Amino acid sequence: MNWISLNRFATSYCSWKYKQYFIHCVHRTMATIYAAPTSTLTDEKVQIKLSGFDSGSKVTVRSFLPEPGLHFEAHGHFVVDGNGEVSMEQNPSLGGTYTDVEPMGLFWSMTQSPGQKLGLRFAKKDVTIPMQITLSVHKGHLDISALQTDASIAKTQIQRTYLSSDVEIIKVRSGKVRGKVFKPKGPGPFKGVIDMFGGTGGLLEFRAALLASRGFAAYALPFYQYEDLPSSAEGKIELEYFEEATDWLQSQSFVQPGGIGVCGVSFGAMVAARMATEFPEKISACVSISGSCANVTAPMSYKGKDIPYLNLEYSRMKITEEGLVNMYAMLDPLETAPVEALIEFEKAQRLLFFVGLDDKNWHTQDFIDGAERRLKALGCNNYEIVRYPGCGHLIEPPYAPVTLLSYFKYIDRVIEWGGSLPQQQRAQEHHWPKLLEFLDKHVGSQTTSHQSLQSNL
Repeated sequence: MNWISLNRFATSYCSWKYKQYFIHCVHRTMATIYAAPTSTLTDEKVQIKLSGFDSGSKVTVRSFLPEPGLHFEAHGHFVVDGNGEVSMEQNPSLGGTYTDVEPMGLFWSMTQSPGQKLGLRFAKKDVTIPMQITLSVHKGHLDISALQTDASIAKTQIQRTYLSSDVEIIKVRSGKVRGKVFKPKGPGPFKGVIDMFGGTGGLLEFRAALLASRGFAAYALPFYQYEDLPSSAEGKIELEYFEEATDWLQSQSFVQPGGIGVCGVSFGAMVAARMATEFPEKISACVSISGSCANVTAPMSYKGKDIPYLNLEYSRMKITEEGLVNMYAMLDPLETAPVEALIEFEKAQRLLFFVGLDDKNWHTQDFIDGAERRLKALGCNNYEIVRYPGCGHLIEPPYAPVTLLSYFKYIDRVIEWGGSLPQQQRAQEHHWPKLLEFLDKHVGSQTTSHQSLQSNL
């Protein structure tokens, strides 16, 4: 029986007293929270709207994301409008984990739920399992502690995923190289991209899965702490491993000829830059996220030649009042780098740098400023630099929980990555379509002509 039928029943057969009570109860049960679409990729927006609530009432809207071993959540405080509604696209949050009009604030402002150890980072481990997010509405303006036990008055659930149903996964175990390729189903050919992370180690798949969901054949490439690879990044990094991975990917029939793209963050960005400059005929496009203009933290070699590096000095570690590690001062300054440690960016085909100007992990701004000075001095126009004020080290695909601090097993401490909300999210939202456009334009192009590119946000 629908609401109209119930209303007619009350009007026809109930006394005035019970009629009013009946209609009041029906109206209360019509209080709903609506989200559309209910199943999306993580880089897609969701519309959230409340209806059927008392005009002028205060409500808290909460999002809750349970993952194995960790829980994340966000919440906003709202006042219901004259139509009994709240729209995330129109109404500002007056408090909670974010403020102002932020249509996706309930996703990117998620923080770890109370009662868990400090420093949890949201990095989806198994991309084949979608995230199930519960959206709920609560009376009054509640804080995160009160929300742990408060009963909701309306709720719904949505599904978010990095992996499209049109993507297939290929496990790679060829020669020395390991990892997983995520590619659209079918023979292709697709543009091939190698995706790497940094000192976290192991295999992180979420960005490669999302790249594949956007049409690329993306190779999530680990280089230590995975299967039979070295257990630590402190040993010598041999570039031949990455060249072998490049050759393997380019040789696949489903990969478009004309050069591979490479995307890396942090230490992975430094490796990506070395790949783009040591064997540029194989790498047609390189994306450096919070990267470097010199080798850092670990020795490297290529074709029997050792490449020196900037050292990470633990005695210079700084601890904040909150007990977090600031790694910025631990790195040797750029001006002390041996000439052989500097990356010869002029040899690369196409370069895209993303720089967080509040990076507290390492000297990204100085590093990329150094890369720019070198490229300008040599008259090169093969690059673009995007700088983000208020943004830290970890620039990741948008609308997932933003990471400003987390446990970093490379030094066995909780560190601050830098950045602040909402600037970090602004950067992530801006960088992702730009990254996709850059890779789509230049991967497989074997570009030899250059044009001047500069961008600041």
